[in-house]
Amino acid sequence: MLNRKKGAANGSAAETSSILFHADASDPDMLYFSRFSAFDPYLAFGVDGRKVGLSSSMEYGRMQDESAFDEVLLLPEVESEAAKRFKLPKGKKPDETQIVRHLAKVYGVNEFRVSHRFPAGLAFALSEAGLKITPDENGGLFPERVQKTAEEVEALRKGNDASAAGFRIVAKTLAESKVKRGKLIHQGRVLTSERLRELISQAALEKDAIAQHTIAAGGDQACECHNAGSGPIRPNELIVVDIFPRRTEDGYWGDMTRTFLKGKASDAQKKLVRTVKKAHGMGIDMIKPGVSGGKVQQAIEQFFAKEGYETIKNSTEPEGFFHGLGHGIGLEVHEAPFMRLGAKWRFKKGMVVTVEPGLYYRGIGGVRIEDTIHVTPGGNELISKAPYKWEIP
Repeated sequence: MLNRKKGAANGSAAETSSILFHADASDPDMLYFSRFSAFDPYLAFGVDGRKVGLSSSMEYGRMQDESAFDEVLLLPEVESEAAKRFKLPKGKKPDETQIVRHLAKVYGVNEFRVSHRFPAGLAFALSEAGLKITPDENGGLFPERVQKTAEEVEALRKGNDASAAGFRIVAKTLAESKVKRGKLIHQGRVLTSERLRELISQAALEKDAIAQHTIAAGGDQACECHNAGSGPIRPNELIVVDIFPRRTEDGYWGDMTRTFLKGKASDAQKKLVRTVKKAHGMGIDMIKPGVSGGKVQQAIEQFFAKEGYETIKNSTEPEGFFHGLGHGIGLEVHEAPFMRLGAKWRFKKGMVVTVEPGLYYRGIGGVRIEDTIHVTPGGNELISKAPYKWEIP
């Protein structure tokens, strides 16, 4: 796991008020706080700039060695102390509410801040017991997560290396495929979206990342931009491939999209790809410290309209450029900041965001091109690399 120096609390959040967690490593804030890959939910909290985790006997040694906790408490010992505090009958264990109330007394805490993912039942029980539980309303317990450290940027770069491995196998597979009776045949079998995802998954695993929910959608399926795709991949159709694997070592993601076509593209398809690629470059060129996310989104929308591509939003069948230009990425594949029309936030050094313009029209197909960039003091750097060759004969 990635580790920050023990004794620091990932910024000032835990120093100004106490944070309480009951989660496993699937919670991005908990993983950011603890840097510990836990399989089951457990209690942890921050107080006075220190991080404290509660561990079972089974996980105690690993938590001591691998986590960013300043203090690891053995759960059976805490349970014993809490049982005494609440004068429970011999052999009866305290529940989680009593454990938290006990720890609050020991550490002098009257209020805990919790994320929107905190278990509602436990939050209500603690409130009823007299502890003040305050849900976070400021977009996250750790707003500093939007600006990545050099170590985090490197982890994201490696996540995108896994994405790139997936694109290499897609390009290879399409190049090896033969057209027979309107279908693509690869190694004696019909090439399907499902088969492409299988090959992509294997390629990502070789880079120590897990690619789930990969999109490999051809034809009109790609016009629903989160349609994973199903059934045969057909010649002369645009294929949107969106690969976002998660690294097993530290939980950071990659996120890249490329568009392919096996066969011969029509003039309309060529223009669609050319226009999206130009928008992709424009978006990257605009991003630097001080520029607002909303301004970049607006510029790309205006560019597409100028090129004659009408957009219909808020419909059962939207078309054109109907989604955000990009989003932050880190311990979540989609996290703040989000590029949307009207967004007032401004890019800062250290942010890592995707740039993914797209156009989607049934009958022509869908095109999306996505890369991940790191905002630097003078502009940005690309931390995802894969060829843009899309038409494969």
